[in-house]
Amino acid sequence: METQPDYDAIIIGGGPAGSTAACLLGEAGHRVALLEKRTYPRDKVCGGCLSQKSVRFLDRVFHLPVGALRREGLLDFTGTGYALYIGSSRILAEDLAEPVYFTRRERYDAYFAGMAARAGVEVQTGAEVTAIDHARRTVTTSDGDRYAARVLIGADGVHSRVRRSLPESIVDTERWRENLGWALELAIPRKEAETLMNGDGSIRLDADLATPHLVFAACRRGYGWVFPNREAIVVGIGGLLRMNEKCLPERFEEFLKTVGFSAFTDRKPVGFPLPLGNYIPSPAHEGTVLVGDAAGFASPLLGEGIFYAHRTAELAAHAVDRHLTSAAQLAGTYTALLRRRLIPELRAETALRNFLYGCLDARMQVPLAAFMRATSNRVVDAVQGSRSFRVFRRDDGLHSAVW
Repeated sequence: METQPDYDAIIIGGGPAGSTAACLLGEAGHRVALLEKRTYPRDKVCGGCLSQKSVRFLDRVFHLPVGALRREGLLDFTGTGYALYIGSSRILAEDLAEPVYFTRRERYDAYFAGMAARAGVEVQTGAEVTAIDHARRTVTTSDGDRYAARVLIGADGVHSRVRRSLPESIVDTERWRENLGWALELAIPRKEAETLMNGDGSIRLDADLATPHLVFAACRRGYGWVFPNREAIVVGIGGLLRMNEKCLPERFEEFLKTVGFSAFTDRKPVGFPLPLGNYIPSPAHEGTVLVGDAAGFASPLLGEGIFYAHRTAELAAHAVDRHLTSAAQLAGTYTALLRRRLIPELRAETALRNFLYGCLDARMQVPLAAFMRATSNRVVDAVQGSRSFRVFRRDDGLHSAVW
């Protein structure tokens, strides 16, 4: 068995969360290993939405403004408007003050892993972690290689082996399951979608398939989406697993028909779990911290995960750096940053989500539609990151401060 030399930090998982933490720690001069079980480019089921808060993060942290993102091939499509439905009733169809973008994860993830490597990080692909020893702060891969570090960062997604290896006191499993989502998604080649889309559905998509569509009540405690990409149209449906465990495949088929894609009901969608408010308030134990999906950080309302992957990794990297350089308490520092910079927003967004879905459960579609029309600009601003979900106050620096 080969024993690897010691590192300051070992990061398990090479998605946006893992690569962000690795890059920031590498740039700070720490010796870092990033272990990814697959090889790049890797397929990743994801709507690929980049809100403005994600774009601003990439500019602020990685010096990648929109023009640079385009040059690097990281922006696949630009959405300049949106359509919002409750069931088959259109509530809103508006232009966006600032666009949303869509990326392809196989390209996006590979790019940031490469950035981490350029920051001096040792990026190991095909390195599946099979055992974690939190007391010794070591991980062992399926090849039998053992890595030791002063800090372990779990960035290995919603199925996180690192999270599952932590003591039960860290993760409230009942709360985790209560707010765990499940989604079904199908990527339809754009040319096929344009050719075979019909007008039989109760929701008429735009002819050029360029507008993102969000459809609440497509399933219980969830929504359906149609997201345009350059080469594909991504159609999905997702909601809380406990509400949809048995009926989601049937609802997905109905949704395809509703949006005019009945020609594709014989195709099998990909199913995957997603966090929908089951974030862990204190995702740290001794020398281990969790980031991104591994800790349940995603939008409780829409399931947006890329921003929260980047942002939690940034906060974790600052906490780890302070721990390594000044012996600050790791778990306490990271938890304090989350509670100051992220969790209050997630709590407020969860409250909004519960209000919306409570109205739908009570069949209060008419007053809910009126509320959504009255607050649409403020909610969009909150989703885009320029306004807080807490009483919708404007705060352009909301997602930029660390300490």
